[in-house]
Order: sequence, then C-alpha cells, then structure tokens
Amino acid sequence: MEAALSNLALVWDGWRRRPGFWAAIWTGILLAAAALSLTRGAVHVPLGELGAALLQPAHPSHAVVWDIRLPRILAAGLTGAALAVAGALLQTVVRNPLADSGLLGVNAGAGVAALFGLIFLPAAVAALPFLAFAGGLAAVALVLAVSWAGSQTASPLRIVLSGVAVQAILFAAIGVLTFVFADRAPAFVSFTVGSLNGTGWREVRMATGPVALGLVLAWTVTRPLDLLLLDDDSAGGVGLAVRRARVGASCLAALLAAAAVSVAGLVGFVGLVVPNWIRIATGPAHRTLIPLSALGGAALLVLADLAARTLAAPVELPVGAFLAFLGGPYFLVLLWRKLP
Repeated sequence: MEAALSNLALVWDGWRRRPGFWAAIWTGILLAAAALSLTRGAVHVPLGELGAALLQPAHPSHAVVWDIRLPRILAAGLTGAALAVAGALLQTVVRNPLADSGLLGVNAGAGVAALFGLIFLPAAVAALPFLAFAGGLAAVALVLAVSWAGSQTASPLRIVLSGVAVQAILFAAIGVLTFVFADRAPAFVSFTVGSLNGTGWREVRMATGPVALGLVLAWTVTRPLDLLLLDDDSAGGVGLAVRRARVGASCLAALLAAAAVSVAGLVGFVGLVVPNWIRIATGPAHRTLIPLSALGGAALLVLADLAARTLAAPVELPVGAFLAFLGGPYFLVLLWRKLP
C-alpha cells in the first residue's frame, strides 16, 4: 500500500508540474463557469436550450443570454486575464511576489478620474470607463517619473516607494472628494468595491483591444522578463537593457490593469494570487507564467462573478468585495505556510 501511494504521489508530482495539465484544469473551470453563468440567474435557461437561446433571436431568453449574460462573462474573462498578467509583470519588475496593479497607482488613478467624472461631468456617465482608463495610465506615468527623478535607474525599490507615495496621495484625494461631494457620487460605491453589474457589449469592445494588445506584447517579451528576475548587474551582463525592460514591463502592466479597472472597478486579489499559484505549480518561467496566468485569472473571475450574483440571490454581491473576503484569509494562510 505504501509503495502504491508513493508511486501515485510521484505521478501526481510529475503531472502537476506540466503546463498542459494546468491549462486543461483552468480551461475546464472557465468553460464550466461560463456555461453555468449563461444558464443561472433570475431567468433560468435549461442547459439543453442554451444553444437556441444564444443563436435564435426568437427564443424568449435570447435577449437575457445574449445582451446581458454573455457580455458580462466576456468582460469578467478579459478583466481577470488582464489583472492576473499585470500582477505577474509587476511581481517580476519589483521582484516581490506581493505586488499587484495597485502598486503602480493604477487603481487609485482610475478611481480619482472616475470620481471626478461622476462629480463634475454627470452628463458624461457613459465616458466613465474611458476616464478611469486614462486616470490609471496617468498615475503610472507619474509613478515612473518620480522613480526616475534624480537617478539613472528605476530600481525596484524606487518604483515600490514611488507607487506607495503616489497611491497614498491619490486615495487621499478620493477620500476628500467622496466626503465633500457625497450626494453627487452614489454610483462611485460600486466602482470602489469592484462590480461587473451592468457591463455590456460597449465595455467588452472597449477592453478587448487594450487587453489583447497587452497580452500579446507580454507573450513576446518573456525572455527579457526571465532576465529581470536576476539582479541588475547579472541581467545587464547578459545584454539586457534593464531600465528599458523594467519600464516597458511596467507600462504593459499599466495598460492591462487600467483596461480592467475601467470595466470592473477596483477588483483585487486576482493579480496578487493567481501568478503565485502558477509559479508554485509550474515554476517562474514567463513563457508558461504569462499564458497560464491569463487563463487562470479569466477562470477565477468568471467563477467568482457567478458565485457573487447567485449565492445570495436576489441580492447581488460586488465581485471585488466577494474576492477580497474569500481571498484575503486564503492568502494569509498561504503566507503563513510558505514564509519562515
């Protein structure tokens, strides 16, 4: 019996380190969550009628499935993939497994821009995602400019400290604006806790381009990303332009995170934990880490959104708060087990 268990453990250890194994697992979770999301809700659609509901406009559930549930699933998948890959990139840039998009001020910058639009441009509420996108990118530009100031290199420590300082200032601005103009921005609450409620084809179209571009570019620079895991002297010694690579990876992460935040608001946990799961399972090589993080992030957020809108039905929980509530304790346990 002991020999059989030992052999089984060896087989499992061999399988779990294969990227294809985890790709199949995440793909299965993503497809199952998507199918359930299309069928579950206030209007129940039997699984056997799902194809007809999607493809036949005359079907009584076609509008619900095609115009409400499908774009929400796609938005969740795009957001999850973008946040997970952005987290993987930033963890490499600053060589810190606890990094995520908030580190470069993306969340805070997007929040300031979105809140500004809600307060001072109420007639332009449809432009809120575009404002959030622009605010996130502007915040990253500020963080990188501060990290370069007075130095020839944007070291990981300078980026981290600059991001913390800029993020603190921007969140203070959010607090002041929310306090002073509380009556003008009630919709901002859903943005701050992260929610996919109300997302439609407009948000999907807006996010698809930036997310696809960011994922493709991240895939093409996996070798420089692997070299960034080395210390600066070693990476420079093998021909890597360290500053250029670090800034480029930061900009890619900002593009992905800003696109995600502009659609779903301040959703956390995905970019923090998914890349760490992949590294533990398959190792740090970015040729594996980037695509598996994208797939895992998409699957996680689609599954979390399904749970958030069905577990307490008819009340819909914000997916960002739902993920934080479940993910925070899990990550504390993970840290307790892995750190000395």
